Amino acid sequence: MADIFREVEEDIRRDRLQQLWDKYGIYLIGFVVGIIALTSLIVGWRAYSQSQAEEASKAFVSAIAEANQDGADAAGIFNSLADRSPSGYAALARLRAAGALADAGEVDPAIAAYDAVAADSGADDILRDLAKVKSGTLLVGRTSFDDLAIRLVPLAGNGEPWRNPAREALGMAAFAEQKYAQAQSFFQSIVGDQTATPGVRDRAHVMLALIAPHVPTVETTPLEASDNVPEDDASANSAEPAGEAQ
Repeated sequence: MADIFREVEEDIRRDRLQQLWDKYGIYLIGFVVGIIALTSLIVGWRAYSQSQAEEASKAFVSAIAEANQDGADAAGIFNSLADRSPSGYAALARLRAAGALADAGEVDPAIAAYDAVAADSGADDILRDLAKVKSGTLLVGRTSFDDLAIRLVPLAGNGEPWRNPAREALGMAAFAEQKYAQAQSFFQSIVGDQTATPGVRDRAHVMLALIAPHVPTVETTPLEASDNVPEDDASANSAEPAGEAQ
């Protein structure tokens, strides 16, 4: 009897499973196919992205070599690369193009090129901030310290990645306008920053030496002789012992 009941239960279970499969099997198949398709898409996209990044990297290195050989057209080489590169490498290429313009003495076009990178919302923030610092450095002597401060002070605070180049530009701009106390503050911040590169720290030391004669120092006057005597000792000396007074 037990075997009969077991067979009946198994038949009922099979019937229920068959009913469930008939009702929901198509959805299960669709779900599995969707998962497989999505996984394939993700893997394919990652492979494509990696391939694109590798190609962009090779093109960037090739452009650097070409620009080194043909310095006169370096800006054009990097701008051409930027037009056909993904956003990250495009921003790097435009930064190199701006630098090439600056090296060629074309300061105004270089500033405009740096400002274009700084305004590009598709570029990484660290590259946009670098472009602002580069542009600000070229603007020293071409704009007022106050205008430059609007650009660079937010990038000169502790923890900012480009703080020391920003501080150096601000210090030079302040020094040029004889704002010696402000200039001193910026260069002291560089000297006190253990992460500052040796080159920028050495230049800061030189500027601090040039600024020192223009910044008043607090002079201390020698204390009078009576001021050197502690109050208790002065009281004791002013009163003679009773035996001597008689």
